[in-house]
Amino acid sequence: MPCFRRHEGWLRAAHGGALLSIVLALPSCTVGPDAPPAGDAPPATAVVPPPRPGVSSEAAVAPRWWELLGDPQLDALIARADASNQSLAVALGSVRAAYAGVGVSDSQLWPTVGLGAQYSRTLTNIAQLAADGVKTEPYDLYAYGIGMASWEIDLWGSVRRQVEAAKADAEKQVEILRDALVSVRAQVGASYVQLRTLQAKREVLARNIEIFTRSRDTVKARFDAGTVTGLDLARIETQLDAARAQMPQVDAGIASTLAQLASICGAQPSELAAELSEATQIPSTPELVGVGLPADLLERRPDVRAARQDLVAATARIGIAEASRLPTITVSGNFYIAANNLSGLGDLANKAYTIGPSIWWPIFEGGRIDAQVAQQRALAEAALARYRGAVIDAVGDLSATTSDFVEAREGARLSRSALESAARARALAEQQFDAGVTDITMLLDVQRQELDAADNEVTARGAAAQALVALCKALGGGWSETDLDRAAVETAKDAGVELADGASATVPKAEGSKP
Repeated sequence: MPCFRRHEGWLRAAHGGALLSIVLALPSCTVGPDAPPAGDAPPATAVVPPPRPGVSSEAAVAPRWWELLGDPQLDALIARADASNQSLAVALGSVRAAYAGVGVSDSQLWPTVGLGAQYSRTLTNIAQLAADGVKTEPYDLYAYGIGMASWEIDLWGSVRRQVEAAKADAEKQVEILRDALVSVRAQVGASYVQLRTLQAKREVLARNIEIFTRSRDTVKARFDAGTVTGLDLARIETQLDAARAQMPQVDAGIASTLAQLASICGAQPSELAAELSEATQIPSTPELVGVGLPADLLERRPDVRAARQDLVAATARIGIAEASRLPTITVSGNFYIAANNLSGLGDLANKAYTIGPSIWWPIFEGGRIDAQVAQQRALAEAALARYRGAVIDAVGDLSATTSDFVEAREGARLSRSALESAARARALAEQQFDAGVTDITMLLDVQRQELDAADNEVTARGAAAQALVALCKALGGGWSETDLDRAAVETAKDAGVELADGASATVPKAEGSKP
């Protein structure tokens, strides 16, 4: 109490504006840890080298991997999916919302000021006041002014950490959008390859049905001439009918794949049916695919980048929780003019104002703040584990898909060789059957072998193309700084989010302040 009395006169003499200036000039810092470094990048030896050529760690990863397949229709379908896929539209909306949230958090660094006015007519009916000579007749009150709501001075960086966390959350949404872009483009590629594979299988089946039909006609003529038995005719007809029975299954697969592809592209199946009904070659894979180094995955894979931003946001929230332990200073005030008539509103003699700071320091919260800090630290540890897990998974995906790709290419090569051998065997068997050197059993066997070999060769070529799509997806390919999230940047600018110096064209960097 004596201490207060010693300073009471100074406090009364202090001008409100001067006191406010002193409060605003108080030093500030940012409590809480900054996000830990990304850690050691995976070494070049992290990926098991494939046993056969086909990939190169020295060659750069193709940013537009679908162009490696050299198929203009695939290029057009991917462009169509970019524009019309609804999953991408949802992800883009989430990005815009996240950047708007950055603006909401950033607004807390500034005071809230507003204009107001009011009118009231009051009748006081209190007997005691009347007895004391106070007038109790009705009276009017007009007032207008400007006011500042309670504004917390960010002494300990709590609001700055909130902004940091909001920016990291927004960048995470950008990476989720990019990951969706990678996935959608990979789905288009995989579905398109599947469609062309099924169409090629249909052509193989139709060609073999023609071969079986010619063989059936030959056996039928011989049966009519009495040179072969009914069993021989029944066997060749069974083989023909079995081949014909496969056609509806293939046609159903084509229709189903076409519908799936249309859904990914945001179109109706009928729209794509006319464009893709004519069978074309299965896209061929290049001789060499650049895969870069495993360390590049940290910057190229959107899921790894998203996990990193999740860690940044979780770490920033530790500082928000720790700042709750410390005192907070808030400033509020207002200035207004009040009068009993309208003409008095222009007289500054009727002014009134109040402005000043207040301080609050939590002393006892029942352990709530400590529990919140511990909770946020645990969440940050979990985010760090998820980030490390994402890196490990990315390296594992690259190792597996690299091996799958080179083995699929080798399988396609061997299948072509097997098909060539089967075609030669079938031609020889038909010549020998026509010459009467061999029987129907040998002809049926080699015809079935050629059908199986042709079907396997088509499957192998499709598998090689599918393996390339999976490899490029594992590499994190299929997005660039200018794809789709440009709109998110415009939203960030509209929300007043300032991009950091050196930030990419589409992703503002998180700016964590230090004490």
